[in-house]
Amino acid sequence: MWKVKLMKALIVDDESRVRKAIRLLVQWETHGITDIEEAANGLEAMKLIPAFRPSLVLMDMLMPLKNGVDLMEWIHKNYPDIKFIVISGHDDFEFVRNTIWYSGTDYILKPIEEAVINQAVAKATAAWKAEERERLAARQQHVQVNEYRPVYSEKLLSSLIDDKSAHSQVVNRLKDEGIVPEQTQTIRLAVMQMDKSDHALYSRFGHHQDLLMFALLNICNEFLQKDRIGIAFRHFGSPHQLVILLWDQLATLPTLLQEINNGMHRTLSRRMHFGVSPDGQYPADIPELYARSSSSLHQRDLTVLNHFIHHTEEQPRSGVDHHKGAQFSGFEDTWKLAILSGQPAPITEAVESFIAAIRKSSVLTPELLERWDRDIERFANHVIHETANPSSEALLKLYKEESATIERPSPDKYVCSLAEWQQYWIELMSLLASAVQSQKQTGQDLIHDITTFIEQNYQNDVSLYDIANRFHVSREYISRKFKQKHGINIPEHLNRIRISKAKVLLQNRGLKMAAISEMVGFKNEKYFSLVFKKQEGISPKEFRKLHEQEV
Repeated sequence: MWKVKLMKALIVDDESRVRKAIRLLVQWETHGITDIEEAANGLEAMKLIPAFRPSLVLMDMLMPLKNGVDLMEWIHKNYPDIKFIVISGHDDFEFVRNTIWYSGTDYILKPIEEAVINQAVAKATAAWKAEERERLAARQQHVQVNEYRPVYSEKLLSSLIDDKSAHSQVVNRLKDEGIVPEQTQTIRLAVMQMDKSDHALYSRFGHHQDLLMFALLNICNEFLQKDRIGIAFRHFGSPHQLVILLWDQLATLPTLLQEINNGMHRTLSRRMHFGVSPDGQYPADIPELYARSSSSLHQRDLTVLNHFIHHTEEQPRSGVDHHKGAQFSGFEDTWKLAILSGQPAPITEAVESFIAAIRKSSVLTPELLERWDRDIERFANHVIHETANPSSEALLKLYKEESATIERPSPDKYVCSLAEWQQYWIELMSLLASAVQSQKQTGQDLIHDITTFIEQNYQNDVSLYDIANRFHVSREYISRKFKQKHGINIPEHLNRIRISKAKVLLQNRGLKMAAISEMVGFKNEKYFSLVFKKQEGISPKEFRKLHEQEV
């Protein structure tokens, strides 16, 4: 059931007493009319209606400036959804004929009878409500069709890439829908890859990817649909990719992509990377053209700045083979020794040496970054299986869960930062080292040993850094595991032990507060008092007095 909006009415008569009579006689609320305005003639009504937008107009026929016939004709032409009732003192056939001709709902003679005018208003408002429901339903259907149409189009266009067996059927549908012209034969493709880690851009669209892609598509299609030379669409198999299909003016594609990029920069302050295919036949070559466009993106030279249009026929710079580059296999032994040491410095040095080799090779592509990351993932799996038998599977599962919380840099970033990858790999290897070190305590509970160590050294300055060095495990790993077991972090646990010991010492009147504070590990009496009150709800002095009263 559609919700019909509240109705308004306009009374148009050059006699104020008639307008007043109509106001008094009509049972407005019963008919669902909430707002009533008045006009003294047709011209005044014409000025008022565009802003007021009444659902119903009750009008006289003979008025100065613009009469009832003029007003009826104007309403019929400009606002055909408005219902109107004529209230006239003249039983004139021409007036009645005009009322019928312009779709008036009733013609009432003066003097006005209450029952007659309310019956006419009821009839008019019922007709308006019925038509308004139809209008609402039509609008909703139109919205749904418009919402569905882009999705339908994108699914059809995506199937040209993903399902070669359906080409014949899809081409006919695209032709029938007017999406791709019937005479299309030779085409070119371009693929745009979004940077998934561009949080600043995503936040502008409320982190709603569909809204962002809709904005990007609008920019692309503004240039493509202007001369009806192509179409941009989302590839359903790759949600972060946008595909451009060009069927006319193929040679202008690189220039067109530059213009699109300029439009994106003006609108979003971003320039995107595009992979461009050579010419091909429609629709048979589309899967291959898509693959070649995507390949040119994955193999683009990340060391070249401000170059955004990448062609499959581009040769590697200075004759360098972009499929090669630094080989991670030559660094595995160094990385393994660093991880087994459990120390941050060797891990950092091992990763830095690999980054230095990457820089020295002068070859850097998204494809290589992904290959190195896969190599490092395989390396981590191997280290865990080698050092953690028979519990390697459980440890591997834990490592994967925890490593998934570390944000991986995107190889599709507009500008590549090796420093980000270096930091990412250091964090991964530190996590791996912690996992491996935790297995070295065969038959022991690491957190149990740490807890015992804290209880035995509570009076000393025990820090998370000291604990990590003593047990050869990362601070992050200890902190996370300790809280999982005890429900509180290490500083809180340490303070609880110290306050517990302090409560025993406070029962000895011969000990001063400063001495007790130092004996339990607090270097500052004021801080000791603050922690004690936070934990116990009273100060150390109040605790001592309370104990004396109990004794």
